[in-house]
Amino acid sequence: MVAVYRPETLAQALDWVAVGKHTLFSGGTDLMVQHAVRSGLTPNFEQDVVFLDAIEELKQITQTEQGLSIGAECSLADIEQDPLVPDILRQGVANIAAPALRNRATMAGNICNASPAADSLPALYLLDATVVLSSLRGQREMAIADFITGPGKTQLQDDEILSHIIVPKSDLPIVFYHKVGTRAANALTKLSVAGLAKVVDGQVVDWRAAFGAVGPKVVRSRELEQLIIGQPVSMLGEPLFVGNILEQYSKIIRPIDDQRSTALYRHRTSLNLLQRWLTQVSTA
Repeated sequence: MVAVYRPETLAQALDWVAVGKHTLFSGGTDLMVQHAVRSGLTPNFEQDVVFLDAIEELKQITQTEQGLSIGAECSLADIEQDPLVPDILRQGVANIAAPALRNRATMAGNICNASPAADSLPALYLLDATVVLSSLRGQREMAIADFITGPGKTQLQDDEILSHIIVPKSDLPIVFYHKVGTRAANALTKLSVAGLAKVVDGQVVDWRAAFGAVGPKVVRSRELEQLIIGQPVSMLGEPLFVGNILEQYSKIIRPIDDQRSTALYRHRTSLNLLQRWLTQVSTA
């Protein structure tokens, strides 16, 4: 029989998960779907369930020396509405489902579900976010790009809880975010493109782009970003230069066909949005 535990502190939760395997239940909006049997029946969980929603210390958003610390139990609505949170991340979580779900779902759950279509991930990749993994052995911090290893797979160990997300301080005022879905409300993501940039005295001093749902993980290439960083902003409007950038990104965007969309549509639309992002920066 499955046991259920609802600790009130992180210390209590870590004690509980130190031995054996458990299902960590945060907002539960993905888990309830994954473990559903059929309509009207209680979801089937095979492992003991640890509910984390009563841990108040994980519901804080605070500025630290490292940057912004977002507790794992902050809801998407909390993150969307907090002025401390970078705009690109607020836009990402604002595009997740409907307001009622955002009041329950957490970004930590969105991360640990590790879907390449997760709406919060492109922004987190661009912001060089890290996750803090806590256990009785201590804490370890890991870049989100390293934490997620593939669809539905992470480096979270059985005795660990993702307790915080750290977003480093940044100064990237030009923001681009576009999600492609079937409809405006509750749309499952076909693909998404996020961008951040900074232009000083007509020169691109920073430029970033990340793509969701076009590969097994979020696609971001620091190498290709270096082709743009340092260029006069006018170059981003030159057809030959833009064509080369699109050609290079075309090689690393490798979507698949599924029930949401086709690989061809995702590929073409990603490049169209990338061109739109370049044009936006060129006119900054």
